[in-house]
Amino acid sequence: MMELSAYRDIFIEELNEQLERIDQSLLALEHSPTAELIQTIFRAAHTIKGSASTMGFREMSDLTHEVEYALEWVREKKPEITGILIDTLFRALDAMKLLRSQYVSGGDFTDCSAVVAEIKALINKPAEAQPVRLPVLNEAERLQAEEAVAAGYALVSLTVTLKEECLMKAARHYILLQRIEEVCGPVIAIALAPPPAPGADEDVRYSQFAVVAAASKEIEQVSEQLTGETDVVSMVIAPFLPVSPAGANTQAAAEPVQAESQGSSQGKERSHGAQATVRVSVERLDHLMNLVGELLIEQTSLANLSATGQRNDPAKVLPDIGSVSDHMGGIIKELQEGVMKTRMLPIDQLFNRFPRLVRDLAQKLGKDIELQIQGGETELDRIIIEELSDPLIHLIRNSADHGIESPEVRTQQGKSPKGRITLTSFHEENQVVIRLEDDGQGIDAAKIKASALSKGIITEEQAGYLTAQEAVSLIFEPGFSTASEVSEVSGRGVGMDIVRSQIGRLNGIIDIETEPGAGTVFIIRLPLTLAIIKGLLVNVSRRVLILPMYNVAEIVRISPEEIQVVQGEQAIINHGRIVPLSWLRDKLHYPRTERRSKTIPLVIVRSVDRIAAFAVDEIIGNQEVVIKSMGAYLGTMNHLSGATILGNGRVALILDASYLVSH
Repeated sequence: MMELSAYRDIFIEELNEQLERIDQSLLALEHSPTAELIQTIFRAAHTIKGSASTMGFREMSDLTHEVEYALEWVREKKPEITGILIDTLFRALDAMKLLRSQYVSGGDFTDCSAVVAEIKALINKPAEAQPVRLPVLNEAERLQAEEAVAAGYALVSLTVTLKEECLMKAARHYILLQRIEEVCGPVIAIALAPPPAPGADEDVRYSQFAVVAAASKEIEQVSEQLTGETDVVSMVIAPFLPVSPAGANTQAAAEPVQAESQGSSQGKERSHGAQATVRVSVERLDHLMNLVGELLIEQTSLANLSATGQRNDPAKVLPDIGSVSDHMGGIIKELQEGVMKTRMLPIDQLFNRFPRLVRDLAQKLGKDIELQIQGGETELDRIIIEELSDPLIHLIRNSADHGIESPEVRTQQGKSPKGRITLTSFHEENQVVIRLEDDGQGIDAAKIKASALSKGIITEEQAGYLTAQEAVSLIFEPGFSTASEVSEVSGRGVGMDIVRSQIGRLNGIIDIETEPGAGTVFIIRLPLTLAIIKGLLVNVSRRVLILPMYNVAEIVRISPEEIQVVQGEQAIINHGRIVPLSWLRDKLHYPRTERRSKTIPLVIVRSVDRIAAFAVDEIIGNQEVVIKSMGAYLGTMNHLSGATILGNGRVALILDASYLVSH
């Protein structure tokens, strides 16, 4: 029997590509239906079905078979490409992505029969009557669920069945949703019965529905308050468990009645997690091989010169050794850059996830929003791309929810009813810059300051000297919000502290530019890679330490008389701004050494929206360093991001600037 585990990583890589192709094609199909797009989606589904069957992944194979059947029906019957058709295909795609995540993690598979029933009903193919099942959360809903849990909510599912004699079931459905939101909290996702056959009463869809909500109360309290609702036959309430170890939804929520075991492939080998891989072009690999060949030639030359020096006068071969050394240095530099590029991926791989996210958000919020993407070819380290996903999702959600106004408001203000979010990336020196811009209502600095005062985030004294830019930056403070009422996202500040901390962990910086009524721009600056950095070498208590240059805003020298005391803490005035001052030796608990110079060298360090000055004994200079992990055996060392080996063989510690600035 063929050993399939060897092909598992290849299968997952191909599966990711085909799912991405379906996602992009469905978005394009919604705006401009063409036979070519239908054919593209069909081919992708057919490819997934074949490879899933080969790998013994029956759940994926069965689901894609139904999708393929539906697309074949569309090609033959040529029906109108309706919103119901697109939504159904998107739900099937979400189910495929969920199965993919569960396959990677090795967990039980979600029962996708509800999606299959929707597809069959859509194409008028006979299907067994099945009860409505819990919704499969898409990316936007999954993130909303995670935010709700982090805010202290409990996720619950409610499966509601209306009486057969209930008139206007759709209207009753919407009234019950409002009641559920009033008792529980924000509704995250809704699942209806499959669409009826053509010509049938659309109201039938609302006879049974399932809801996932974020509850601020215990299930018993929710059940007690919702008992006795008019026209309701039954309402089953249970905990909802949205996140599996792989970060995917699991619909195996605790259903108290008729709990079903999830289907799973028999005899299929599973492993927990797939091996991380990066595709590298053959040209790039050939270039690296040529450089290694040149390096070997220079090594041979160096060995010959060494032998010649031992036989004859060593002084005569020194110029030749210097020349070979210089040439080797150039090759090593080029080799280093080439190896770094093998870790690089176009940021398009991240940006391509967001059109679907914006579409789902626009539908949920009742807004008309378009997403424009520019600079997707910009390359960035694979690790940074993976870690950047959640911060950008938070920013896009806030732009869509609280930045872009409703079409009615935009029309009244003389704007286009369609809101626009623009996502741009480009290289700037040794950094990648990502701009997320919306043409919404902007951020009111006065409102931000007032809200921060009322919540005790700042004092009256601090509010007095805050600039408008500093006031806007308060949205990054934990728990900050300007919302007057709780909704799906309770204000533009929700999750912004998470954004700041995650960008900081990537050694990045985030800035805000905003104009009330015109829009907001978030500017993220990130290093190209986390493996090699340009560092500033400083001497502190006879120890060489390194600060990443992308966190160094300025290097200055001051006299002791320039140090001031502000609210009991040392500080300096830099370009008219009060900057807190710390002695790096005291911060790191190093012994004090005698200071001979009359001036004090300071390194002004910036991380995200915070800035601080650190006094050191001596500024040595800057150079590129390779970051080496400290190892887990040292325990938690939050103030260090790693270490490196200097040219003299000594180890130098690399400081975590974001931690030093915030602690």
